[in-house]
Amino acid sequence: VNSLEALKIKEDAVVLTIGNYDGLHRGHKKIIRKVIARARELGGKSAIITFEPHPRFFLHPESSPPLLLTREEKIDILSHWGLDFYIEVPFDEKFSQIKAEDFLEKVWFFIKPKEIYVGEDFRFGLRREGNLELIKKFSKEKNFFAEGISKLEISGEEVSSTLIRKYILEGSVEKAHFLLGRPFEIRGVVEQGAKRGRELGFATANIKLGKKIVPQRGVYSTLVDIEEEQLLPSVSNIGVRPTFSDISEEILEIHILGRQIDLYGKEIRCLFIKKIRDEKKFSNVSELIKQIEEDKKVAEENLIASHLLKRKLFWG
Repeated sequence: VNSLEALKIKEDAVVLTIGNYDGLHRGHKKIIRKVIARARELGGKSAIITFEPHPRFFLHPESSPPLLLTREEKIDILSHWGLDFYIEVPFDEKFSQIKAEDFLEKVWFFIKPKEIYVGEDFRFGLRREGNLELIKKFSKEKNFFAEGISKLEISGEEVSSTLIRKYILEGSVEKAHFLLGRPFEIRGVVEQGAKRGRELGFATANIKLGKKIVPQRGVYSTLVDIEEEQLLPSVSNIGVRPTFSDISEEILEIHILGRQIDLYGKEIRCLFIKKIRDEKKFSNVSELIKQIEEDKKVAEENLIASHLLKRKLFWG
C-alpha cells in the first residue's frame, strides 16, 4: 500500500511497527518477528509503516550513506517473513513538516492499531521530536498497547545498519552476513556485455550497479539465484576490469561454476559469501587467465566450506 489513505484494514486487531528498517538485519527482525507473532496470537494482521525515500536521503542527500536494501528487496524479505501489510508513506516536503503528534493521529484514524512496537531509539516527525515516550503517552489516550524493543547485541557488538555498511564497504561480507542473518545480495537484470569473459573462456553475466551499497572492489565467492529457481555456485568480480581499461563505471561480473547458462535478460540475485582477493591489473591476458582459474578453485572451496550450497533460497 503506497499511502495511509489507501489502506483499508478491516481486522479488529492490527499489530503495527513503524520505521525505515534499512537492512532488515537481525535487530530489525527481532522487532518484526514480535509484531507477526502478536498478530497471530490476537487473530489479527501484522503491518509496517515505512517511508520512501528514506527521510535521511530526502533531507540530507549529500551526506546520506548508501542503502543496504532496495525498495523491492525490502518488500520481498518482509513478505517471506510473513508480514501481512507493507504501508509505504511517500516522504516529501509536505510530509517532512508534519508534527509527530499529528502523524500519530493520522495513524490512529486510518489503522487504529491494537499494539505498536518500535525500536527503543525510534524518532519521527518534524525535527525528529517524536519518540517512544510520545507513542506510549498517545497509546494511553487511545487505549492501545505500545512497547519499545531493545537493540540486539551479539558477542558484545550492537547490530546496526552502520556497522553492516562498514563491513560491506571493506569487503567483509562474511561479517555482514552474520549481522544481516542472510548473505548480502545484489540484484539486477543480466545485460549484454563486451563478452571479454567469453573470449577468455569464462563467460560472465554482467549486472549494472544501482544506488544501493556495493562491496569493496575485488573477487568474491558467490551464489546466484536465478528467478527463485535454484542457487548456483559462482565467482564474481566487482570493478572496472583494469587489465583491459575498457570501462570507467564499476560493474558486477558473475561466472557460474561448472556449467554454461544463457542468462541474458533474466533477473538474478548474487549472494556474496566470501572475498577472495582485491581487484588487480595484470600485465597480460595469460596471467589473468591463470589467476581466474585459481579464483574458481578458491571459490569452490569457500562455498563447500560455507555449507550453503544445499540451501535453496535466503530470506534472512
